[in-house]
Amino acid sequence: MPHLERVLPTDVWERFSAQFARATGLRLSLLDAEGLAIASTSDPAAVCPGFQHAAGGPCGVTYRKAAQQVLASGEATLFRCPHGFLVFAAPVDPDARPGSERAVLVGGPALGEVPTETTADALARRVEGSPQEVLSFLQGLPVVAPRSLLEKGHLAQLCLRTVILGSGLREEYSHRQSQVMTLFEVSSDLAQAASEHELHALALNILGVLFDVECAAILLRDAGGGVYRVQTAMGTVEKALQPWTVPLDSAPLAERPAAGQVIQVSEAHVLGRLGLPEEVERLVVLQLGTGDHAAGLLALINTELEEPVLQLVRGFALQLSLVMEKQQAQAAIREKVRELQAVQDTSRQFLTCLEPDQLFGVVLSEAQKLTGARKGSLMLAANGGDELSVKAVSGMTGSVVQKLRVRSGQGVAGRVFATGDPIIVRDIEVDTRFGRKNRPRYATRSFLSLPISMDGRIVGVLNLSDKLDGEIFCDEDLRLLQTVATQATIAIERSNYYIQSQELRRISITDSLTGLLNRRYFQERLAEEVDRATRHGKPLSLMMVDVDHFKCFNDTNGHPAGDKTLVRIARCLREGVRTIDVVSRFGGEEFAVILPETRKEEALEIGERLRLEVESVYFPGEEALPGSRLTVSLGVATFTEDARDLKSLIQKSDRALYQAKAQGRNCIVPYTPQRQAPDVAPAVPSPAEVPEGWTRLL
Repeated sequence: MPHLERVLPTDVWERFSAQFARATGLRLSLLDAEGLAIASTSDPAAVCPGFQHAAGGPCGVTYRKAAQQVLASGEATLFRCPHGFLVFAAPVDPDARPGSERAVLVGGPALGEVPTETTADALARRVEGSPQEVLSFLQGLPVVAPRSLLEKGHLAQLCLRTVILGSGLREEYSHRQSQVMTLFEVSSDLAQAASEHELHALALNILGVLFDVECAAILLRDAGGGVYRVQTAMGTVEKALQPWTVPLDSAPLAERPAAGQVIQVSEAHVLGRLGLPEEVERLVVLQLGTGDHAAGLLALINTELEEPVLQLVRGFALQLSLVMEKQQAQAAIREKVRELQAVQDTSRQFLTCLEPDQLFGVVLSEAQKLTGARKGSLMLAANGGDELSVKAVSGMTGSVVQKLRVRSGQGVAGRVFATGDPIIVRDIEVDTRFGRKNRPRYATRSFLSLPISMDGRIVGVLNLSDKLDGEIFCDEDLRLLQTVATQATIAIERSNYYIQSQELRRISITDSLTGLLNRRYFQERLAEEVDRATRHGKPLSLMMVDVDHFKCFNDTNGHPAGDKTLVRIARCLREGVRTIDVVSRFGGEEFAVILPETRKEEALEIGERLRLEVESVYFPGEEALPGSRLTVSLGVATFTEDARDLKSLIQKSDRALYQAKAQGRNCIVPYTPQRQAPDVAPAVPSPAEVPEGWTRLL
């Protein structure tokens, strides 16, 4: 059995294991080839209550098998102890010669999930211990994912090997030990970096200070794919490195180095092929990322590192990779939350719009905000679905673009409309589907066209181009827009229903011949105005208008001519009153005009103006009428001067109209009470004196 002092001094081990425990929460032990402890933690609280150190016990057997396995393979591994805890094991020196002192580094125990009282009770029964003490022990263990635990094992192995190498030459390697401890201490600083840029800058600064790296850069995989692009650089050739990009398939980087593997290049022709500036004479590349594909690269420029230092840099690259992956996962979560919030905000914007033109503009505007597009258009089906017409446009001359018509299958938008498949064009000039020069009105060569469907039918196309940051459109933009397009479709359908309901309401309250409000709506509005006048003490006048000799006009010229005459008179009335006045067709050739906040004198002035306007108009066929001219008669009554309720107001204005007819027609008459002698019966007009075409209402 090797003694601890044959591996490294006891005080060095104690400092190393204590530093590692503070940095990672894991306790380290050294085992010999039989799985027996050479050295372990000095913290009694960290000792597993179920650990049976005897070689013949369950723990001894498990640890012996793990030690023999890693010494045989030379590679680190994970195993579970008899009590279910995760432990890593790694050879201290995988390159040791047969017969030399060999030791195994183990770290743990760790949990794969948060412990519970049930877990503690089960373990307490197995080890015959107190459940409270066992639970306290479990709660002190770190909860670590298996992959992360193995990476920490790699890091501990690399660092311990450096410590061991330096233990025999303290003075020569004291700096190495300081580097190791500093790496442990800065790991928390890396984890606390507020942004990706801050993390990269801190990592490069650590490399420069600890390892005298002359120049370094961090490259990340470009969002569009295909290349690594410099994100942060430092050192003597920093400016020259800023524009450096490296295709993913460039040799020797195409070999995709595994985590911790190092690629070194010093041949001038290879450096030139990688696109590096002339100042670069040597390149060392390490992968950043623990998965199958590198998310980025750590490039050390013009720096030659000894193997012990390179081992530390490898460990540092692994630690940096874990922090970067954590930051990227957190950033992805924040981005998803932002997208969800943006979609919710967009949906709320859609819900505020009912008018189609306003809604189309909002749909386009929100799509531009989500993707950062400077220009765009929304096109909907027209002409029976055979072509597209522009309904909203941004970033282009609207008066010109909105007149455009695109046939189904024509151009990019027409193709999307015909097939129902979205199209992302990253470069119009190299895209084999189109292969044409970029038009001068577009700043970039990338654009996106998305179909808008409703009830399984393609009803429109959303087009976006020219991102504000100059980047290309990507699948993520399409995915986000497809979510919004669903909401937009619902909003457009809702708007259509609103327009249909508005049209139905218009039809229900409108006279189909003249376009004026009909009698039913007149009754509703008059009731509202009477109520308003009563509450506010305001005057209200009602004017009844009847076309003189209209039956004679119809009999002579025919009903089609009569209909045209009614339409023309309706236009005269509508154009001759104020916007607050209400003009309606009351029935037949009779019209009614509600005049809010209007005294009788003002109503008579308005009525006289209307009478003169009708009198001045030539109506074909009016020559057959008495006086050879078509005219109107008008009667006016005022609330509350003449009437105190709705029914009475209609009766009084109707009686005033009767008086206008009796006075010879083509005049306006205010309502005045008729006084009769007590013993004289009121005169009854003969049938010849009853106005033609005029209907008494109440």
